[in-house]
Amino acid sequence: MQAHNINWQQQTLRTTRLIWVIILTTPLLAIIICQSSHAQLATLGSTLPLMGLRTIFYCVAIALFPLIRLYRNRPLIRSSDTSIKLKPQQLSQRFKRRVIVCLIAALLTLLLGLLLCLLGDDLTSFYLLASLSLLSMAIYRPQASDLNELRSEDLIKSES
Repeated sequence: MQAHNINWQQQTLRTTRLIWVIILTTPLLAIIICQSSHAQLATLGSTLPLMGLRTIFYCVAIALFPLIRLYRNRPLIRSSDTSIKLKPQQLSQRFKRRVIVCLIAALLTLLLGLLLCLLGDDLTSFYLLASLSLLSMAIYRPQASDLNELRSEDLIKSES
């Protein structure tokens, strides 16, 4: 039972790390897009209220950072789950969902920066938001310590 428990945890961790690595390549694509199209779209920025958009996007990015932390630190095993035994697949799905939601929120910050860049704002705003996105992806990456709360055998239903 213990070996099976460790096996599905390692498989879950491998899967979420693969998803994390794939999503981590997105900022590189955004940098290429922004660098290649920024000069062509710089004239569009003179007609838009970029200062207001920039302020709103910065506020959204700053608010997302602690919200990701709050969501990420939620327990996988809820207090209502203690009376029933959970299957490893259920816990694995909860962990994967939590990691994916956090990565999508981090990508949203990157997309806000890319949108500003494509609207003609300066590259500094893009790089600031891209850096914040990469920082949150690095801080909230899938880790083995996240699965420590699942090590209790009495919370996991035997599949035999």
